[in-house]
Amino acid sequence: MRTQVSILHHDYPATVRAHVEERLQRLLRFADARVSLRARLERQRDEHRVELIATLPRGPVLVADARAEGFQGALEEALGRMTELLKRRQERRTRLRRRRRERDAA
Repeated sequence: MRTQVSILHHDYPATVRAHVEERLQRLLRFADARVSLRARLERQRDEHRVELIATLPRGPVLVADARAEGFQGALEEALGRMTELLKRRQERRTRLRRRRRERDAA
């Protein structure tokens, strides 16, 4: 899995990049190894915005966008949304494989 963290306008310290990359690595358990994850961090006046973009092989591009007063709150919300999207996709793929197996066995 490839990860990329973009900090727009350089409003965050360098330690934030390492923290976000570490948190993105935790999403690997819900995703294929060929997934590419990008995080865009932006500060707009008093609001922090975190956008996570997952590019999947032979699949859709998943986007989770969150805004909050604090950076940590926005990051947690975006990670929660992306986790749900990846879990749902993983369950759907598993369900399709089981149906094919049952159909072939019959």
